[in-house]
Amino acid sequence: MIKDSVANVDLYSSVSRRLSGALSYLKTVSADMFEEETVEIEGQDVYAMHQLYETKSEEGRLYESHVTYIDVQYVLRGSEVIRVRDAGDLDVTTAYNAENDVTLYQLDDGTDVQLVSGDFVVLFPHDAHVPQLQTDRPSQVKKIVIKVRV
Repeated sequence: MIKDSVANVDLYSSVSRRLSGALSYLKTVSADMFEEETVEIEGQDVYAMHQLYETKSEEGRLYESHVTYIDVQYVLRGSEVIRVRDAGDLDVTTAYNAENDVTLYQLDDGTDVQLVSGDFVVLFPHDAHVPQLQTDRPSQVKKIVIKVRV
């Protein structure tokens, strides 16, 4: 997992070409011009899902992980917590579904990473995560989730 501010995205340009393109895209989006949509950056290899939602409590939530895509999750406006833990340490509740690129796991403890406006995380296939968790109370969030093919 990588957590940083959008102001520092250029530091990661050498990690991979696709990840560099995904992070560069974050600098082009404005909260004021934000619309819920899916934007192809490099076809299905790199695409962005613009989301608007209210954060939730952890009740009834599950960890998720992906095999085909790395997640870049960027909070444009608002704040949320993403809980992260190594997927190998969790009990699977729903086996890997290739069509949706997701495995689900029982909720357990982990590292709670708080994101505020301008923060992003990069979640790799071993990083099971629970996004959209509220901090001390629910928050309206404008967020971009970019899927980057491994």
